[in-house]
Amino acid sequence: MNGVSIYREMATANPAVGLAISLGENARPATDLTAHVHFDVCPTWLEFAIRHLSDAQVAQVARITAWKGADENSKAAALEWEFEASMQSIMASSIALDAFCAAVQTKVLPPQSATDQRREKRIPRHAEISEVLRIAFSLTAKEVSNLRQNLGEIFRFRDLAIDSSSRSGAPILHPELRVGGEWRFAYFRCENARLIVTATLRLIRELVTSDKPKDAHVQKYIDVLRSRFERLQNSTVLRAAPAATDAHTAYTEHSRLPSGR
Repeated sequence: MNGVSIYREMATANPAVGLAISLGENARPATDLTAHVHFDVCPTWLEFAIRHLSDAQVAQVARITAWKGADENSKAAALEWEFEASMQSIMASSIALDAFCAAVQTKVLPPQSATDQRREKRIPRHAEISEVLRIAFSLTAKEVSNLRQNLGEIFRFRDLAIDSSSRSGAPILHPELRVGGEWRFAYFRCENARLIVTATLRLIRELVTSDKPKDAHVQKYIDVLRSRFERLQNSTVLRAAPAATDAHTAYTEHSRLPSGR
C-alpha cells in the first residue's frame, strides 16, 4: 500500500509488536510500521438516529395534514411513513448505545465471573450495559438505578421493533389522533422517536462530559468522542423539535418515556 486514509470516525493505534525501526542502505531509516485503526460506529448510529428523526418530523407534518382531509389512502400512507421513520430512528438510538458500551467495554472489562453469571442468568442487554458503564464511569447506586430504568425503556422499544409477539393485535388509542388503530402507530411515532433520540444524546453527553472515568483508555476514548458529539447535539433537527417538558431521561434523573398509550 502507498498509504492509509484516516477519516474522522477512525482512531489509530500503533502496537509495539507492529513497529520496527532499523537502518537500511546508506544509513537511511527503514521502518516497518503497522497502523491499526478503530472505527467508532457510535457517532455514526447517532447520526442515523437524527437523520431518521428528521424524516419522522416531515412525516408527522404530512400525517397531520392528511388527517384533516377525507382521503383514507393518504391517511394510511402518512401513518406508515411516520411509523417507518420513527422506528428506524429509535433503533439507531439503541444501537448507538450498544456501540458506546462495546467501545467502553474493550477498555474496562468486567470480572470474568460476573460476565459468566450474566450469561447464565440471561440478563437483559440494558442491564449488561448498565453494569459496564457503572464500572467504567464509577457511577453511584442511584445513578445506576436511573441509568438502568432509562436504558430499559429505550431497549423495550427496540425489542418491540424486533419481536412484536408480546403485543396483542387489539386496537389501541392513538395519543394524537384520538382514534383506535394498530399499536405500532401509537408507539413508533415522531414524538416518541424525538424523546428517545434526545434521551440517548443526553445520556451519552453526561457520561462523556463527566470526570468519573478512572481508566486512562476510557478517558482517551471519550475525549475523542466528545468533539463529534458536540456537533451532533447542535443539529438543527433537535433545535427544531418541541421541548420535552415531561421527561428528563439522563442517568442522573429518571422519568419514564411514553409507551404510546
